[in-house]
Amino acid sequence: MEIFVFSSESLTNIWAGIGARLWAVASTDDVSSAASRKTKSQKMSVGSFGILYCNATHSLTTPFVVYSKPDLDQRITNVWPEPNGWVLPFRIFPLGTPDRQLVKDRAKAILPIFKRTGKNNFGHVFSVQAVTVFSPTKIESDDWEILISELASRN
Repeated sequence: MEIFVFSSESLTNIWAGIGARLWAVASTDDVSSAASRKTKSQKMSVGSFGILYCNATHSLTTPFVVYSKPDLDQRITNVWPEPNGWVLPFRIFPLGTPDRQLVKDRAKAILPIFKRTGKNNFGHVFSVQAVTVFSPTKIESDDWEILISELASRN
């Protein structure tokens, strides 16, 4: 299966996105990169699975279901504080909150994908870099089951 991993600099921004049930990516001045992102974003379909990664805590958090295609023209300026706003916004249905986090060292210890691939570098398994935005990460259902068990709300 494929999941889309989106990173954020802070838990505050993740909380804002969860509250708004919305996610978006930072804008870029690089015309080529912006065009590539737009193209890749349209390959993410409604019903896709995603998960957020917090750079500040080095943790995966808040799995979600995508429930709208990224909007190619809208710029979000009222959810996150950054002055340039955010682009390619899409609606999400969160399956948890940032209260629950899976620190990357623990993720490497408990997710079968690290053993299956033989990779120990978190960034080589999960696409969390800005240059890989809208590039899906291929995982198996047992990985997703562990992520949901660790991160989804139990209410």
